[in-house]
Amino acid sequence: FFSTPRARARRSLSNTMLAMSASSFVGTRPVIARRSAAPARRGAQVVQAATKVARNPNMQQLKAGYLFPEINRIKNEHLAKNPDAQIISLGIGDTTEPIPAPIVDGMKAAAEGLGTLEGYGKYGGYGPGEGQAPLREALAARFYNGVISADEVFVSDGSKCDISRLQTLFGGGRNIAVQDPSYPAYVDASVMNGQSTGYDEVSKQYDNITYLSCNADNSFFPDLGAAKKSDIIFFLAAP
Repeated sequence: FFSTPRARARRSLSNTMLAMSASSFVGTRPVIARRSAAPARRGAQVVQAATKVARNPNMQQLKAGYLFPEINRIKNEHLAKNPDAQIISLGIGDTTEPIPAPIVDGMKAAAEGLGTLEGYGKYGGYGPGEGQAPLREALAARFYNGVISADEVFVSDGSKCDISRLQTLFGGGRNIAVQDPSYPAYVDASVMNGQSTGYDEVSKQYDNITYLSCNADNSFFPDLGAAKKSDIIFFLAAP
């Protein structure tokens, strides 16, 4: 292995920048760059550093890990102790059947097409932000039967991302109402976007977020009248 002084300097700078970027997510206090006391390989210099940019303070309000990994952890602990247990999981929804052949064939054709100039011209590179035109046209025709046109269809990368993006339109300090129980991203995204003003340890609920109870007494349909003061209501995926 041969390394020139200039190459070593470039690597040292790159490693320092990577360390600064990664450590920016840890804690809210700035750390002065310093040489590590840990042993290093011969000829190597380890630098630990952090920027003076504090992380989003709203992240500190989150009180637990994301719900679904927590449910999965509890389930696995139970199975370890009771390997023959029959469990009905109320965790993250997942498919239970194989992907239909037409979908698999379409995915294979698109992937294989990337290996040819013609196919790459059709499928490769960054696609339109609103989704591939043929897909939007098919969705409009198949599911909306001409009621809306293809240019009104938006193909996103998932609801959790959209939930956060929607809140950026309105900014922080808004009163949010969510059905309870609800998809965890509704509450977590609201907290991270600065909608919550605190946390009640007794009720295990966030302040400035209105929880709309869904239970057997109201046929799992919340009383929306309780959200009269709310700016944004997340009421989706009702049973």
